[in-house]
Amino acid sequence: MRLTNTGFGTAKQGWVLAGAALLASALVVAPKARGQVVEEGGEFVERSGNKLTLAGQSYRFSGPNIEWLGLEGYGPHDPMGPRYADRFEVDDAFATASEMGARVVRSQTMGDTVGCPLCIEPEEGRFNEAGFQSTDYALATARKEGMKVIITLIGDCATCPFGGISQYLAWEKKSNPLDFFTDPKLIAAFERHIDAVLNHKNALTGVRYKDDPTILAWENCNMCGLVATFLGAVKAYPSISAWVETIGAHVKAADPHHLYLDTSGIFRGFPGVLDNPSTDAVALEYYPHWDMLFGSTFHTTAADFNRDAAKVTAHGKVYIVNEFGWDRTDWKTPEDLQAVLDTLAGDANISGDGFWALQAHLANFGFQSIPAETRDLSYAEHAESGEWWALYYPGVTTLVNSAGDMADRAQRLRAHAYAMKGQPVPKHKTPPAPAISLVGFAGLVAWRGSAGAVRYSVERLDPGAREWKTVCDRCATDSDDPWIDPHPLPFGARYRVTAWNADGVPSLPSAAR
Repeated sequence: MRLTNTGFGTAKQGWVLAGAALLASALVVAPKARGQVVEEGGEFVERSGNKLTLAGQSYRFSGPNIEWLGLEGYGPHDPMGPRYADRFEVDDAFATASEMGARVVRSQTMGDTVGCPLCIEPEEGRFNEAGFQSTDYALATARKEGMKVIITLIGDCATCPFGGISQYLAWEKKSNPLDFFTDPKLIAAFERHIDAVLNHKNALTGVRYKDDPTILAWENCNMCGLVATFLGAVKAYPSISAWVETIGAHVKAADPHHLYLDTSGIFRGFPGVLDNPSTDAVALEYYPHWDMLFGSTFHTTAADFNRDAAKVTAHGKVYIVNEFGWDRTDWKTPEDLQAVLDTLAGDANISGDGFWALQAHLANFGFQSIPAETRDLSYAEHAESGEWWALYYPGVTTLVNSAGDMADRAQRLRAHAYAMKGQPVPKHKTPPAPAISLVGFAGLVAWRGSAGAVRYSVERLDPGAREWKTVCDRCATDSDDPWIDPHPLPFGARYRVTAWNADGVPSLPSAAR
């Protein structure tokens, strides 16, 4: 249910880069993180009745959705994309997720990109090994951070009217989206895509995806059953349920190790889907923001989690809240959000949950752009825009969210992740050292942000001086990056930057530039 993307910070970056020729006396681009080979190992998450286990122990989780790990700008749309995620962005996203206590990350583009030159499947039946490179790196990084990943096999597509299924319809020259669930050629086309994903060998680890315990589950689709709901064709639910089992049986035949997650979203209207033998887990998504789409009498409340969890687990399946909104358009106050989080953590029938959605720092300076950015306040508050759902940790100001409110809610999400793990909330991690990427003639300093940093200090070493002078004492945030020295020297000064976490603990300073 995400559509388009333009760019947070784009104007700022354009201003800096356009003036670089006049301002820059030194331009140093911070090096990208290098891929690290990880060894095969670890345990698969398993199902025991209607609960999850890992190495024989109960397993519950919370974490972020990070849609763009496989391909940025595929869905939501980005005017700069699609493009492969920069390795630093992937590193930063997982480091931030770790700081927030995440145990699992869900990503739609790690298993589903179709119909574009950089996609996994650019043309029907032709698979692009380069299209897996970001997913390879994301899986290696997840393993390094001790996390599991839920991978969606068909999800969002910004240029497709019914999400990714529309590309398959176009390939097979079909116009009725419900054909996706019944037409043998369409089903076979999707199964070929699944086979390509499951059998891909990670170039960094040498492990085929179907053998990688870093993956928690294969998810069939992102609420694809809503197609029937919105078309007023609920009579198609039995056919969709049959499709869920067909795909599940296919996945299980190819990969007996991983769990199969059904996120068709039809179990409220067709409980029979819960009895499909191949299904291990069932998920749903919760956004009061979108209640209006289902009629004036439809109101999402925290109690819906309990009712749905009880229904799913009564059929012997694991229940997961794949997506939930965290912002004020979903839950008006932080206290309202807290009530939701307490409900999730307090219900043992809920095995896991994921908020939508986490963004990362860019490799040069600042944050990634706001997905589906708009300058229209009414649209931002009521329609489809990252202005309300994109979370930048620890918090930034958007048209919908203030930095303070986002920061408050982010800390509640962090505490909730530890509650789901049954662990006390620890102190915040020490941020990694920033990396200065630009030093300008007029005292302009830009740096690569640090995961978990809430403030930055800037020091200056004047020509001939032996001691560093603090010229910005925790005065800057990521929203102030690039920062301009209010009293710059004409030439010769060097700078370094230190990040501070929410507990007032500093990182190591950056290398001097």
